[in-house]
Amino acid sequence: MFLKEIRIKNFRSLKQLVVPLSKNTILIGENNSGKTAFLDAIKLGLGKVNKRVSPFSEYDYFVNNENDTPQNSDGISLDFIFQELHPEQWNENILQVLGEIVQPTPLSYEEALNTIWLKIDSKYDESQCEYTFETKFLNSVGVPLEQGISNSKFNDFLQLTPVFYLQALRDIQDAFSSNSPFWGKFLKKINIPQDQLEDIQKRLSSINEDLIKSDANLKKMMTSLDSIHRVISLSDKEVVSINALPMKTWEILSKSQVVMKGKGNDVHFPLDRHGQGTQSLATLFLFQAYIDVLLKTTFTNNTEAILTIEEPEAHLHPQASRSLSNKLRQIGCQKIISTHSPYLIQNMDLMDLRIFRKKGNETVVYFLKDSVSTIVPSKESLRSFVTSKGVKFSYNEITNILRANGPIQDSEEKALTGMYRNTEYLEEIKQFVASSQEIMTKDERNDLYTYVQRTRGELFFARGWMLAEGQTEYIILQYFSEVIGKPLDDCGISIIDYQNNGSPGAFVKLAKLLAFPWVLLSDDDEQGERTVAQIKKVGYEEEEISSLVSLLTHKDFETYLAYEGFQQEYEQIARENGYAIPMDALNMVDKDELVKIIQKDKVGNANRLVEILRENDFDSERMPILIKSFIERCVSISNE
Repeated sequence: MFLKEIRIKNFRSLKQLVVPLSKNTILIGENNSGKTAFLDAIKLGLGKVNKRVSPFSEYDYFVNNENDTPQNSDGISLDFIFQELHPEQWNENILQVLGEIVQPTPLSYEEALNTIWLKIDSKYDESQCEYTFETKFLNSVGVPLEQGISNSKFNDFLQLTPVFYLQALRDIQDAFSSNSPFWGKFLKKINIPQDQLEDIQKRLSSINEDLIKSDANLKKMMTSLDSIHRVISLSDKEVVSINALPMKTWEILSKSQVVMKGKGNDVHFPLDRHGQGTQSLATLFLFQAYIDVLLKTTFTNNTEAILTIEEPEAHLHPQASRSLSNKLRQIGCQKIISTHSPYLIQNMDLMDLRIFRKKGNETVVYFLKDSVSTIVPSKESLRSFVTSKGVKFSYNEITNILRANGPIQDSEEKALTGMYRNTEYLEEIKQFVASSQEIMTKDERNDLYTYVQRTRGELFFARGWMLAEGQTEYIILQYFSEVIGKPLDDCGISIIDYQNNGSPGAFVKLAKLLAFPWVLLSDDDEQGERTVAQIKKVGYEEEEISSLVSLLTHKDFETYLAYEGFQQEYEQIARENGYAIPMDALNMVDKDELVKIIQKDKVGNANRLVEILRENDFDSERMPILIKSFIERCVSISNE
């Protein structure tokens, strides 16, 4: 069964969250941003719960400050909403086993999606002097079902939705021990036919006897030990023997271990003698084998597991991390994955990302939307409009929910506002239209995959973004930030040369949707005007743009530097490259012509400029005020 959404209140730093899930949900964010707490909420809420004992500790209850205590907390609330992906997905056996806890969510008068809504609450009860713990099932609109129904079906429900947790520090000896929930079950499920078992036992006895007879000392020891029966009464048959190897098949299997050859040799080594990356992968693939082979026989044929895993990329090199992302998608269950690897997310869907950030002592989660909705009364004109737009719009006649699956265009906005112009729903429609602009178009997603996700995955782990037009800015701004004591990496900032990596508008839109603080430096030319126009289209007002966008006072960055005090360095670079310094009619250095020389090799000359400035101990007082303010602004808003 598919876990569609999780709602969390007052669990550790997760004061109030509503997080939709996908088949492959990816959690990213800085350390201590709440990712592990989110996974623990799933593990505690859907694990093997003893309904008489709370699974929560006092440290799990959200408190605002040092003066608050778990006892006066508002209490933990966890909601898990499971739902079919399409009508009639769950078979009749599931419906019979779970009975009334399966509730319909109407799509139309003819169709509905089966839904299960589990709610878990825990709060300190002063009268009992202990923390209460309650589980109950709700109907599709959030009303609790009868307590008797909830109690009788709880264990049946958990059998159908087992949660498995693989932590970041995976112990290979635990994972492949005979008591492991995965490896141990494989060993216990081995079923050897009786006739083959008897044959194996005979061969084991024969091998054991040959081993003992092959050594004279062992034979003497056997003779000595055989004297035991003269002292105490034992069987008339052979009293003592030596098992040089395990004599029972189950004993042999309990000692089984996986061995692998190292690269470049023919020697097999146990897994715990291989590298940490290999051990980590082995644990993951053991789980995949468990899902493929044993899950249904261990639980029921209708069981669908949920895998929560922290840092699957641990100890892997970049290429292996990228390959692992494909392997993870192939594991036949729903996955919720926490990662710090830009390589792992390169081949993942942008829509699967959930970005965790701390705001004060609370966690906030951001993600991309694929649709927006509003509630408006039915109209014939609305039904005709929705029908004419194909899959872009849908309308539920029962719930009155109007949904858009893409940004609403001007003509579509005009049609919708016209339908509800003189009604109380006009503002709802306007908000609906505005919200739809937050949906990424297919072209925007393709651009972001090509220019961001595929090659610049680290952007999703930054605290803020600094956008600049080209590679010269990329090189110089990095250096200038060091000069003023604010290295961009130390401040958690990624710099994006957007002209070489797609549209500035797409980056700004992504930054807005995922709440990345950003600033942008643009040339004062036609391209700069187009950039500002794209930012306005994303939904920023003039006042916001003026605080986030810095326009150079010249047509491009190289020209700006030439006129802002770096002419001397440019002259040195030109001479080093064999160029004569261009002069104008007044026998003054022609800065515009000098810039043309520099622009013949933008990247090389930008790097050389940095070298010259380093060699001459560049004084930050020479830095243009606009550039210094731009960097400081980015650092400030990214670390608020």
